[in-house]
Parts: sequence; C-alpha cells; structure tokens
Amino acid sequence: IRLMLPIRVEGGCLKCHGHQGYATGDLRGGIDVTVPMAPFLTIAKHETRRLVIGHGLIWLFVMIGIVLVWKGGTIRIRRQKEAESTLLITQFSVDRAEDAIYWLTSSGRFSYVNDSACVLLGYSRAELLGLHVSGINLNHAPAAAWDAHWRDLGQRGSLRFETELRCKDGALVPVEISANFLSYGDERFDVAFVRDMREHKAAEAQITHLKDVYAALSQTNQSIVRCRKRQDLFDSIVNIAVDFGHFRMAWVGLVDDATGVVQPVAWAGEGADYLDGLDISTDSDSPYGQGPTGRAIRSGEYCIVGKFTSSPITAPWHRRAAACGFNSSAAFPLINQGRTVGALGLYSGEEDFFTPDLIELLREMSLDISFALDGMDLEASHRRQELELREMVERLTVSNTELERFAYVASHDLQEPLRTIVSFAQLVERGMGGMLPPTERDNLSFVVDAAKRMNLLIQDLLAFSRISSKGASFTPVSLDQACGAAIDNLREAIADSGAEITVGELPEVMGDGVQLMQVFQNLIGNSLKFRRTDHVPQISVIAERSGAEWLISVHDNGIGIGATDQDIFEIFRRLHAGNAYPGTGVGLAICKRIVHRHHGRIWADADDGVGATFRFTLPAAPE
Repeated sequence: IRLMLPIRVEGGCLKCHGHQGYATGDLRGGIDVTVPMAPFLTIAKHETRRLVIGHGLIWLFVMIGIVLVWKGGTIRIRRQKEAESTLLITQFSVDRAEDAIYWLTSSGRFSYVNDSACVLLGYSRAELLGLHVSGINLNHAPAAAWDAHWRDLGQRGSLRFETELRCKDGALVPVEISANFLSYGDERFDVAFVRDMREHKAAEAQITHLKDVYAALSQTNQSIVRCRKRQDLFDSIVNIAVDFGHFRMAWVGLVDDATGVVQPVAWAGEGADYLDGLDISTDSDSPYGQGPTGRAIRSGEYCIVGKFTSSPITAPWHRRAAACGFNSSAAFPLINQGRTVGALGLYSGEEDFFTPDLIELLREMSLDISFALDGMDLEASHRRQELELREMVERLTVSNTELERFAYVASHDLQEPLRTIVSFAQLVERGMGGMLPPTERDNLSFVVDAAKRMNLLIQDLLAFSRISSKGASFTPVSLDQACGAAIDNLREAIADSGAEITVGELPEVMGDGVQLMQVFQNLIGNSLKFRRTDHVPQISVIAERSGAEWLISVHDNGIGIGATDQDIFEIFRRLHAGNAYPGTGVGLAICKRIVHRHHGRIWADADDGVGATFRFTLPAAPE
C-alpha cells in the first residue's frame, strides 16, 4: 500500500501521467479528502519570517565582523607603519646624534655604532663592529675588567663614569659614559652614550688657571702693600707669576736709557738659562727689538705671541725657546711716571695659551705694578720732603729759640742803660733846669721822653718773647675771672675815660690764665685808648659756643679801624702817627701769639666811625 500525499498535477507531470487522464490542477495519488489550509499557511508564514530574520541577523553579524576585522587590520597596519616610521626617525636620530652611541654585546664586542662614534674614534663602522671594547676603552682593559663591568651593570641597571677612549691614531680622548643595561629577547646589551669631554676639560683647565691668576693678582696686591723697594717688588712678582699663575718662566726687564737695551732684573721658573746673554732691544730697526718685549715697551701696550718658535718676530730667539720648551709668550709694559721703563715677560709651554680673559687679568696685574712704582716714587718723595721739613723745623726751632733768647737778653740788658740815661737826664734837668735856655730844656725833655718810650718798647718786646718760653702749662681757666682781673688792672684808665664795660657770661677753658688775662687787658685797653672824645666809651665782652670752640668778642664804639690792607697784628704795626696815640705796636701781636699758643684764631671786624670788634676763638674745655 502506498500512501501518497496529494499532489497537484502540474504541466510537467502530464508527460508521465497524461495518459491516465489527469489534467493540470487535478489531485493525484491521495485519498480525496478535504483539509483546511489556513492554519498551515499561518505556520508557513511565521516560519518564513523567522528564517528571514535569522538569516538577516546572521548576515548583519557577518558584515559587522568583516568591518571590524577590516578596521582592526587597518589600525594595525597604520600602527605598524607609524612604528616603522618612528623606528626610522629614531634610527636616523641615533645615527646622527651629536654624542657618540654604541651597543656592546655581553661578550664586550661592538654590535652597533653611530656616526659620531666613528668620527670620535676615527674608525669606520665596519672596522668597529666586532671589535672588543677593551681595545678602545681603557676602563675595560684587560678583558677581565669588562667582565666586572658587565656584572656591575647587570646588577645596577645603569652606570656613569669618566674614562679615556683610545682613537685609531692612538690619541686619548677624555669622555663621560652613561652605560645602560638592555634586555631584548634572548640577548643582553650595554647601550653606551658617550660625551666628548675635551672642550669641557679645556674649559675646566682654563677656569682653574684663571682662578690661579686671580690668586696671583691678589698676591701681587699684597706684595705691593708689603714691598718698599723696587727690587723686592720685582722679585716677588716673578715668583708669584710662576707659583700661582703656573707660567714656565717669568721675568722683569728694565730699559737702559743710554743704550736702549733691556736688562733682566728679576726672574723665576724653568729655563733661567734662556736669559743668559739674551739680547733684547727697544730699537725698532733692530731684529732684537721686534720681539714682544721690545714692542710692548715701545708702544706701551701688551704684546702676545701664540706660537713663539714659529713666529717671524721672535726669530732671533727660536732656538733658545725650543730648548726651554717655550711655545707662547706675552709681554706687558711697566709704566712709571707716565713713561714705559720696562716690561713683565711671561712664557708658557702651550701654544696659544693666552686667552682674552687671561690677558685682561695680566694687564690688570701690570697696571697694579705700574701703580706701585708710582706709589714708591711718591712715598720716597714724601720721605725726602718729610726729612727736609723735619730738618727745617729743627733749624727754625733752634733759630727761634736763639732769637727769643737774644730778644730776652737784649731787652733785659738794654733796660739798664736806658734807666741810666733817664736818671742822669732827670738829674741834669733838676740841677741845671733853671740855667738852661728854653730850647735846651725842651731838648732834654725829648731825651727823657724818648728814653721812657724806648724802655716801654723794650718791656713789650720782652713780654712778647716770653709768651712761648715763659708761658705756664694749661689748666682750667675761668675767662670770667681773667677778664675781671684785666678790668681791675685798667681801673684808673676806665675811671679817667668814664667808660661803661659790659661783660656777659664767659666760659671756662684750658689755658694759661695770666696770658688770657693779658689778651683781655690789651683788647680792652685798646678800646679805651682809641675812644671818641664826643662819646662815652662803651665796651662789651661776650662769648658764644661755636662747635668745639668758644668765640669771644670784644666790641667798642671807638674810632674804629677803617679799611686797610695792613696786618694790624704784625709786631710794631701802627695805623696812626707815632705821637697821635701812645703805645709801641706790640699789644695786638702779643694777643695773636697768645691766642695761637692756645690753638685759636684772632681777627678784627671794623667799620670806621662806628667802632671795632675783636674776635678770637679758644678750644672748649673737655666735659
């Protein structure tokens, strides 16, 4: 029995089953039954929708995956390209870095070197690769030293040290190496960054030398302060230049004005034989005057020779310099009283040793030496002047002492004859006055008056000479009491003239009481003497403090002094005719000498017809 599902006959089925009487659209092979199709169609519709959605999601996820895979691949490719680009840039930068860079394997052989390493060491890259570092780095020779370095580097990760690398030509280059441990896969490397230290070392050496020259400059200034003689200064300077400046030799030469030849006077350092029989001149026409010393002396400016043994201006001394190891030289002029008298010569074993900074320091040193020479001349001149002044003061002191002694003796001895003349003239006048004619009596009176004036003059001269020699030592003196004593001595003259005297508060000073009383007496006495007849004499004495001294003023309303070019304090100076007013012209000179002895000053302010004011100063007594 075959059960068949009903099959609807289609056009293609008639080829086989057409003879059976079927037509297109008939049912064949099944029982003719009626089946409702709606549920089956709904199920089919849902199933179709499910399949469509499922397949759509599958295709969506597939496409998303494809996009993500494509995107990831693109990013990876881009990153790979960026990495390759960065690697190329890094490689380019490392290859052309200013500092030398090389990689060493664990066995100590070069595996990479950059361009700077090749330039620094003088090898090609092919020559260096495979070479053992012990042949280049002195720190890693012998090979056992490399093993110790490798162990230390592996433990610490990085090392920094200074060493010297041997170049292909055998020269040693000072370097600073920063070594870094690198692990890459199964390999281990020492990555070394090498810095050329030649310029740094040269700068350090230059700075050290400049410090030494600064020290030499300081020592030079100390020598200038200590030394009192030229030769001592020159000897000190050349030793300082060698000891502190580290020059191979230093010397000082002075010019012989008669011959123009430069003669060494001081030297220190190596190669002193260089100066034996050395010919150096200041003559510009002579080959021996073309060197740095001759040029410096002629021009008054320093002269530097950087390559001494090959310079044409030093040709006469090439052999000497080579034997002593001198390769550069400098000469600095020494100037005294505006004239170049010599030069300081300095020699070094290095070519082009004298840098601008060094030259400036040495120029300052030469200026200090020149200043010291001027100072020594000035000090010697001062010493000569002080000696001459001391001798002159001594002579003047002796002469003044003798003069005072003479004045005192002469004045004392002259008084006796004058007293005899006056006495006998008065005896003649009394005994024969009645028998003498009037003219003869007048003549006799003139003789007596003249003798009395001469006696008064001698007494004043004697008083003037005693001011310094017979003065008492200084003690506290009340000017009020000294002025009062002077007024008491003048009381008769004061009473006769009817003068009014006003005395202000006067201070106490250190001085000679008798002499200060004499100053007041002379000044007040002059005010009484030179009074106006139509006025009552008015005299005032006042004092005022002016800094460290007292200013004393004696003012009157007398006839005054009037304008005059004469020094009224000069001894025997009188402004009026001899018979107009009594006196000898010594009083004001005595006042001046007393005030000067008390370290003060005295002067007069005058206004003719109004009066006169005499002022003098005295140092204030210590509190």
